[in-house]
Amino acid sequence: MKGSINDSVKIDPDIKGARILVADDDALHRRIFADLIKNMGHNCLTVENGLEALEKIKTYGPDLIIMDVVMPGLDGYEVTRRLKEDPLSMHLPVVMVTSLSDRHSKIKGLEYGADEFLNKPVDETEFVVRIRNLLKVKRFEDYLMEHGRMLEGEVMSKAAQLERAFLKIKHGYIETIYRLTLAAEYRDKETGGHIRRMSLYCQMLARFLGLPEAQVEAIFFASTMHDVGKIGIPDSILLKPGPHTREEFEIMKTHTTIGARILHGSDSEILRIAEEIALTHHERWDGKGYPAGLRGEEIPISGRIVHISDIYDAIRSRRPYKDAIDHATACDIINNMEESFDPLILKGFNECACEFKRLFDENRDDGETPMQGLGLATG
Repeated sequence: MKGSINDSVKIDPDIKGARILVADDDALHRRIFADLIKNMGHNCLTVENGLEALEKIKTYGPDLIIMDVVMPGLDGYEVTRRLKEDPLSMHLPVVMVTSLSDRHSKIKGLEYGADEFLNKPVDETEFVVRIRNLLKVKRFEDYLMEHGRMLEGEVMSKAAQLERAFLKIKHGYIETIYRLTLAAEYRDKETGGHIRRMSLYCQMLARFLGLPEAQVEAIFFASTMHDVGKIGIPDSILLKPGPHTREEFEIMKTHTTIGARILHGSDSEILRIAEEIALTHHERWDGKGYPAGLRGEEIPISGRIVHISDIYDAIRSRRPYKDAIDHATACDIINNMEESFDPLILKGFNECACEFKRLFDENRDDGETPMQGLGLATG
């Protein structure tokens, strides 16, 4: 590292305590940036890739992002582009850092919306000065925006009341989803962790595919309802500790149409997508799925996303008739079923495979221990 913080830079007390998100796949650089940021008196959260950065931005609420250019999955350019196109994050300062030194890379970063561009290894003094200046600009912009909101307060009071009413209705729909999901979960105790993971897989994959954030959010909530139709399946079939007969499987397949009927007719976009997912999440790209044998893009993208996510989690999870299977084997199985999936979504799955593993591991039910190899599955 070049330079020294203590040699030439005094920390401005007015800009301490900011939240800074660092996205870099190199552990050494994450640690270096985190140390520099903490020495400046700020808070730091580090992530390993662009997808995780997009996921954490909504919960962490950073004041500034430091983004590596080259990362697995979504690179720094694409993450920055998405941030700058989103009205909620377009004013968030982004500093791109890279070992690439060519002029084209820098121009590309600036064209995608980066506010600053630094080369690795970073000069400590330059790093501190640029971060401090960007935070000052961000603080001033935040002040102007807040001041503008105060001036608009009286004029927008009616709009605010309508917005609160809308949010109340939206929360009511979400609560309905939650309660219906609980009803399905009480029928089958093993589905609790599965439902939680499914919503996270689908949110992550939809975001990776570049769907609008409103659609990503709707799929996040709606995907929990994919198996709500199992409420209508007899216990003797739903809870059977072994493979189904042909007749039993035909009854089991009706959970798709039962779920769609339960969810049909709502004005809520979330429940509309939930109906779509419940009906189509067992359809296959090659037309050999059920209940309607839809083929290709006849299947809505929400159903295609839930389909591959559901299969991954089913393979990974312990069931009465089989043991849990490890991540690598699950990926092999899915790629050997490529005709079942939209090629674009299968490509997205493979590029996000590490994120699927992380989400499974972080949200695993007690007692789920993945086992190596297909030979350990009992059914």
